[in-house]
Amino acid sequence: MEERKVNDEDMKEIEQSAIIIDMEGEVCPYPQIIAREEIKKIDSGKIVVIQTDHVMATKAVPQSVSNDVSEYGIWKSGSGQYKIILWKK
Repeated sequence: MEERKVNDEDMKEIEQSAIIIDMEGEVCPYPQIIAREEIKKIDSGKIVVIQTDHVMATKAVPQSVSNDVSEYGIWKSGSGQYKIILWKK
């Protein structure tokens, strides 16, 4: 599983076709559990974006779905919000 660099422009494009899940205010393990459930539901090549304000989730979520995703990316806002982008294998 590779990490892909994601800038603001990439993020806008990704969000147009991704499944977006708002997990702000939730702490581990909930973001990992939800990410695993959503990745299992979607077809290969589709994208899930987990929105979070829990910095630990940026490491834990990609690790929890590493067998099911080909790439992941982390987008960070200036205000402590993160978007974890997961590309299903």
